Amino acid sequence: MATRSHIAFVALPLLALGACAQTQEQISFSNRMHTQIVAEETTAELKIETVVSGEKLGSFERDAVKTFATSYQQEGHGSVIISRPSNGPDDISAMRAAADARAVMLAEGVDASAIAEGTYDGTGARSAPLIISYRTYNATVPNCPDMSHWDFSDTYTNSALPSFGCAVAVNLAAMIANPSDLVGAQTMDPADAARRSVVLTKYRAGEKTSADRNTDASGTISKAVN
Repeated sequence: MATRSHIAFVALPLLALGACAQTQEQISFSNRMHTQIVAEETTAELKIETVVSGEKLGSFERDAVKTFATSYQQEGHGSVIISRPSNGPDDISAMRAAADARAVMLAEGVDASAIAEGTYDGTGARSAPLIISYRTYNATVPNCPDMSHWDFSDTYTNSALPSFGCAVAVNLAAMIANPSDLVGAQTMDPADAARRSVVLTKYRAGEKTSADRNTDASGTISKAVN
């Protein structure tokens, strides 16, 4: 028994030395640090090049602004910014286009306080577009290595590839509906005071507080097909 105990105690320092031999890169790989999904801040832009001289936006451009306004309401953060060129080929047309774009976004439900307007120097430009932009986030896996030059025939160490787990992480990132959730918790919707009052009234009266079930919520098997 004494000999066995001696061998066990000798093995412990060897294990510790083995752990110390791991590089920081190997430790990060073991902890799947390279497959962590992060929210990357980016800017969504809509550039309208076809501003007709002296005219407002055309129907095609207005539809593009409507779609962009919907995207902003779903994923935008901060203000949506309308930037028109100054000292460009046609300042009057740029001002008309910017005003029209603002009207379209207001009609689509974008709050007036969320729309900011500004100018950029279009001096010398042959075609200075109207630029509408907002801040948003993309879910990415930034630390997955490029495997295009990897020698897949090198199996000497029998170790997992550096890209192990990356495909799953990238697929998960693509399925995140709102990448800004990775930055911080979303605010809660306001409480439904009317529904709360109904439930409390039924509870105090000893009645069932859940909603009534209908045939759509039943577990009965359809008899449409025998």
